[in-house]
Amino acid sequence: MPTNCSPKRACDQCHALKEKCRRTNATSPCQRCSRLGQTCEITRDIAKAGRKPRGTRKLSYTLPQFSIPIDSDPSLDVTPYNAGLASNPVIFSDLDQWERHFLNLMKKDSATPSPLEKFLVSPSFHESHHISFIQNLIQPTPELKNASVACAAVLFGDQSPERAKTVSDIGHKRAALAVSSLRSFQLCDKRDLTTILVLSVAMVTFAMHVENGQHCLIARYTLSLIKSQAQSFLDFESPMMDFLMCLVSTETFECLLKSRPPTWRIDTSRRGNSVDRYLGLSYPLFCHFFDICEMATLLRCGEKEKREVMIQLRRIYAAIEKWHPLTPVDFLQRFTQAEVVALLAQARILQLAGLLIIHRLRFPFGQCDGEAQMLSQAIIYQFDSVIQLTGRSVPCTFIPYLAACFEILGDEPRNRALAQSLDIITFSKQAQIKFKDSLTSIWKARDYGEQFYWFELGKYLSEHAAASK
Repeated sequence: MPTNCSPKRACDQCHALKEKCRRTNATSPCQRCSRLGQTCEITRDIAKAGRKPRGTRKLSYTLPQFSIPIDSDPSLDVTPYNAGLASNPVIFSDLDQWERHFLNLMKKDSATPSPLEKFLVSPSFHESHHISFIQNLIQPTPELKNASVACAAVLFGDQSPERAKTVSDIGHKRAALAVSSLRSFQLCDKRDLTTILVLSVAMVTFAMHVENGQHCLIARYTLSLIKSQAQSFLDFESPMMDFLMCLVSTETFECLLKSRPPTWRIDTSRRGNSVDRYLGLSYPLFCHFFDICEMATLLRCGEKEKREVMIQLRRIYAAIEKWHPLTPVDFLQRFTQAEVVALLAQARILQLAGLLIIHRLRFPFGQCDGEAQMLSQAIIYQFDSVIQLTGRSVPCTFIPYLAACFEILGDEPRNRALAQSLDIITFSKQAQIKFKDSLTSIWKARDYGEQFYWFELGKYLSEHAAASK
């Protein structure tokens, strides 16, 4: 039962996640805490009304001054950024009032987390990720500035539906300029590779937040463009490899769902035991996911004898089953206990999802359901555990949760899964809509008694999309 409770105040859990706290009265636990079995309480102090003192609203880090060519233009001064990202009239002379407001919302302080944080696998990456975002803004390249403003606009739009029209107009205007730059970009050196990676990741993020956004096409186009420079990536430091793997995972997840071949099978063995800001310890699994996509494509197209494909699938299954995440030597010192739980849970979720997808490539829905349901329940258990222990979801797990929910039978557990999806699919409202649409279409087909393989999912998903128009 909540303590120090008022119906006008959210409980600590909902407040931390910025979720609406719904309860029937002031003395009963809220709906979210009841559903997740969490302690519903209010122990935090009541915040003082009014604007916070300027000193408490500064960034928690020093902005990297080397990002701007000071020697070439002494008039540029980075110090005003401590009062707001968009406060410098010289660097941001081409931004209107709304665009400046969007960028200021990306700033993080102790009371207001930045919307950028929901993409990261653990809070330890928040600081460096915010620095990267600011560097993109103050670089002299206009394409990165356009992409960053577009991203900031859609992130603000997700939080403030009442501003949807204004946000949409500004975001699409800036995104159009950024995409045009991406399509005409010419690779000349390693610096260009860095620019196109950051630009593409920003546009993928934008596309995932808008209706009918073609995020997979953007990722595929970029990977095709830079694939010829593969050797250069061996020299990249971790942040740029994280951006590259963001594009790889974006395309690979879509290819897993639609049984299509990805662009690039990247050997991640040269990365050592690093931790990816998006994929954590799980990035080595994407070589196996590439192989799964290839086998699924062969089954969908019927271009190879099924027996040979099944042999390959069993080999991939065995490789994923024996895989375990490798951690850096300072893993336990570098990350908190909650972060360790989240990182290991993400790795386990993706591993189990690979096994489940292979199972459904070998056996149609409706056959051999026992093993599939065991894998499904294990995936859902990982989600339940990590949310209860950390209070936040696990990024890059849309397809694993979708695959697990495909196996659920019965109205009550299905309704529970849809309700829980709001706590698990937190990337964007468009992702939540896609999740619900995809799930209900497959459930409908299963309820009709149809038996189909994973590589036939595209047919049912396409039919549902056509019917809903």
